[in-house]
Amino acid sequence: MFSQTPFNVCVREDEGVLSFTRDDMLAYAGLEQLIASGVALRLLSQAFADLSPDEYPERDEIRILTAFPGKGVHDCLELVTRCVTRRRFVLDTSAAPDGAPTTPVGGAMYYEVAYRGRAFSYTFSPDIFDNKWRRQVALYTNGAETVEAHAAYVAYKYAVLGELMTRPDVFASTGPCDPARLMALVPVKEVKRPRY
Repeated sequence: MFSQTPFNVCVREDEGVLSFTRDDMLAYAGLEQLIASGVALRLLSQAFADLSPDEYPERDEIRILTAFPGKGVHDCLELVTRCVTRRRFVLDTSAAPDGAPTTPVGGAMYYEVAYRGRAFSYTFSPDIFDNKWRRQVALYTNGAETVEAHAAYVAYKYAVLGELMTRPDVFASTGPCDPARLMALVPVKEVKRPRY
């Protein structure tokens, strides 16, 4: 048997399918966002499988709620879905259920993804987002006192990324949830511009 590590996520637009890899997410969000890129890739891979198993989802119909205020994950979600700038995104740090892993910047590792009137919730595992993770992020997000200390932090981030990409139990819980809050968002309509 083999584990299946997500490599990319795909969304549809009027003129075709767009594919995004974790490297694309890093290029958009910044190289320091190793863990964020893994969170976004695993979240969207699972959500697209749950909500649109037979076809790639329409990019402009994806809506996301998160209890995590980390900008790196928001950037990765924005790259793939354009949900942040087009007002299909909710940040509510109080939305997480009890037991969701808390973060050093507030909120928790909890997400809801809605698509075409259905929604699923995703709580990441506290075995990954544990006290060591909170301590490492709090200590080293803004750099370290030595190059060696920073290198050790980057190695730790790669270890967490490996867990995110390979563990079958990356989510402590998932399941259908009420899409009402996300479906009530009024998205920004794109202005159709003439093609030159």
